[in-house]
Amino acid sequence: MREIVLISSKQSLNIKTLVVNEINLFSLKKAILDQYPDLMKINQNVDALIFTSKNAFKALLKSIEQDPELEIFKNIPAFVIGEGTAQRLRTEGFKVEYVGIDSHGSGFSSEIIPLLRNRKPLYFRAKKIVSGLDVKLLDAKIKLKQIFAYENRTIILDKTFKPSPKSILIFTAPSHYLAFKQNFGWDGSYYAIAIGMTTFSVFDQDVEAFVSPNQNIDSCIEFAKELASKLP
Repeated sequence: MREIVLISSKQSLNIKTLVVNEINLFSLKKAILDQYPDLMKINQNVDALIFTSKNAFKALLKSIEQDPELEIFKNIPAFVIGEGTAQRLRTEGFKVEYVGIDSHGSGFSSEIIPLLRNRKPLYFRAKKIVSGLDVKLLDAKIKLKQIFAYENRTIILDKTFKPSPKSILIFTAPSHYLAFKQNFGWDGSYYAIAIGMTTFSVFDQDVEAFVSPNQNIDSCIEFAKELASKLP
């Protein structure tokens, strides 16, 4: 059976993992105050939060731990691209107004644009994104503000870590694919599985690739095992 490898920014206990990125969470208070000097009036200036990544939410939580006055954001309803992130928000006492149906950034933007008209959303995001969600919202005349919450940094790995030919590789973020390719290039015998359409969209045309039926790591792993059992 073909080897299955999760390409990620953290180790998994359930499958062989190759860590190619490290996540750097930013301290957010200064960036927030630069745009909203009076936190006590934040509800007058922001009436929706946008999260397309758990890492962005983790950065906000970390900043809240450092500066409890940022807990005021718990009162602002959030628009979230995935159920996993939405559940994490609920667990931490945040309000979730909308959970995206489409896992691709462009699809999510189409869903929330009608809901955000005449609203003042704040998007907590990665420093670099590929979905273009910000551009689509601004083009739709949404009064969007943005905060860089984290960045992905590529880890340079020894070539001996390169997965063996014919491996099935699971990618859970666009940055993981880009970092993998930077380290090892691409072997035409690999098969790739993307956790969602945003990740799938960054694959090169010659990559034999599939999208996981459900947007979570466990589903990706099960799908990879099913695929491995059918391939020679």
